Amino acid sequence: MKQPPARILRGDRWGERLKKVVADASAGEMAWMQAHTELLKSDDYSRVGLLRLHDSSCYLKFYQSKSAGQNMLFRFGYARGLRSFDAATRLMEADVLVPAPLCCLALPGGMMLLTEGILDGRDLKALWQQGIGDRQRALLMAGAGRALAKLHSAGYSHGDCKWSNFLWSADNFYLVDLEAVKETSRGGKRQARDLARFTVNAEDLGVAPQVYELFLERYLHGSNNSRAVIVRAMMPFLRQLRRRHEKKYGKRGHEIVREH
Repeated sequence: MKQPPARILRGDRWGERLKKVVADASAGEMAWMQAHTELLKSDDYSRVGLLRLHDSSCYLKFYQSKSAGQNMLFRFGYARGLRSFDAATRLMEADVLVPAPLCCLALPGGMMLLTEGILDGRDLKALWQQGIGDRQRALLMAGAGRALAKLHSAGYSHGDCKWSNFLWSADNFYLVDLEAVKETSRGGKRQARDLARFTVNAEDLGVAPQVYELFLERYLHGSNNSRAVIVRAMMPFLRQLRRRHEKKYGKRGHEIVREH
């Protein structure tokens, strides 16, 4: 049975460029990613890699469909990759730093999302674990607070604010992994959960309370809110996430935020 052709869902110019280079993926898109990109992440149903395309270094993610029904949904635009593309478009319009979305392509085996590659970017967790000095830690905490405040002030929540989704480049953080981004009310529950998710990562990594406060101070400054209100809003989510992390990883780190 003849496979359906690739279909551009977003980004016509880059979509045509990507279609040309994946046209030879006869062995399957997962194998094509393995052979033609610098792989960064891989699991049973996805591949993430760097691809040189039209003299630009791009970030390419392939979502493999798990069934014929899901593949049909992919072709009609019901997929995480498309949500991520659309979220990035809206966030760029709101002056939130994210890698620029380039195209979204439906393929016989799934969907590809192509975005700008931030080649010098390092995620916050990786930077923290490499053993940086106090000055750099302060700079990173303030930058993360500023980035999250910008997102929330624009009326959005991220949905997965773990440290690996904060990408540091040129003294600023880019937010990545945008599949769960939603428009939300400022100060609402989804934004409070973003804060809790960031905070439980800080606790897991043993961040000193005074260092964490640099993040919170910058966030409060950018979001025009009070510490008491923010902490009260995020505590139910933080307690829930602490229990989940302890069950999964065991007791580690220390609590750095408490409701008084």
